[in-house]
Amino acid sequence: MKTILLLRHAKTESPYSLKRDFDRKLTAQGELDAQRMGEWLKSEGFSIDQVLSSPAMRTQQTTELVIEQLGLNSSIIEYRDELYHAIPEVFFKTIPSVPNEINTLLIVSHNDGITHFANQLTNARIDYMQPGSVFIVKCDLDNWSEFETAAKEFVGYKQPGGG
Repeated sequence: MKTILLLRHAKTESPYSLKRDFDRKLTAQGELDAQRMGEWLKSEGFSIDQVLSSPAMRTQQTTELVIEQLGLNSSIIEYRDELYHAIPEVFFKTIPSVPNEINTLLIVSHNDGITHFANQLTNARIDYMQPGSVFIVKCDLDNWSEFETAAKEFVGYKQPGGG
């Protein structure tokens, strides 16, 4: 049994700023929300073995703040270009390459792709993953190569402000 956590980056600067989308940073609220999510994951007993993250500035910041709150080393983070605004098919192609010794995987990415991907995993549905929220699934598999066809169970959904 393995666990996958899907985390949408936390609240960011306006998409209408003069910055390139890739370079947008977290707001002060976004930083606080990412820290709180890391604290919540720690309080729930999650220990992340590997992180796959989009390399965009806002996902890097979210990832680093969450990992810091979990007390983990940044060496478990792998930034992957294909996760920047990834569609569900990209997640399905990426996950089977995860080493089998990894039991708990955190993926940090963007909407709309991360919401659509989450909705394809189990019967649980969410209209819109809020910034900084996490969708958690248990997967009945020993090898990540079995991910697409493995039975999956919805564990929960958590937003930074509660919900």
